Amino acid sequence: SLRTKIPFPPPARLTQMLRSVLLLAVVGTASAFAPSALPQLKLRGVTQAHTVTMMGKQAKDGPFTPIVKAARTVLGDSTLTKVRGDVIAKHSQVIKAFCDTGESPTGKIALKQLYKLADKDGNGFLDREELQTALNFLGFTHLSDEAIDGIFARSDKNGDAMIDFEEFMREAPNTLRTNLTKLAKTNGNDLGFLS
Repeated sequence: SLRTKIPFPPPARLTQMLRSVLLLAVVGTASAFAPSALPQLKLRGVTQAHTVTMMGKQAKDGPFTPIVKAARTVLGDSTLTKVRGDVIAKHSQVIKAFCDTGESPTGKIALKQLYKLADKDGNGFLDREELQTALNFLGFTHLSDEAIDGIFARSDKNGDAMIDFEEFMREAPNTLRTNLTKLAKTNGNDLGFLS
């Protein structure tokens, strides 16, 4: 017979393979940081037959929706939910580890460069407008004016209506950690990882 049997991986191996694919996809997309950097893709043949609600919100279909739906079919809802949870936890650890480098020599250099980029007028201080521009540049377009005011107020410890470098160094890791996590959730939903 000309038919050759192709061995199908056991469920444990499929779970491991899916975990690896999802982790690579999520970590890979983190480098984009800005939702606007991703093209709006329309997939032919993808239907809205299965709607998922995650954390009280309807999950969007995106470029990875077909993969997620196939994984759901092969693994089942409970295993997919566990795999997705593991990937999200690992991604959160990556974000935390990145933000915790602020005290390291390399982290201090990176934050100093970020501060210089944000200081558009070169006066050595950040005003509120410069802070907002920098946050938008990082992709944190979800921040309202009130949220930016809050970040500015927390940063401006001496109340002089300007953020100096030391104030920036104290607040930046917390602001980055919180907003990179929010951005990852938004991007994960937009890409269809939560379908």
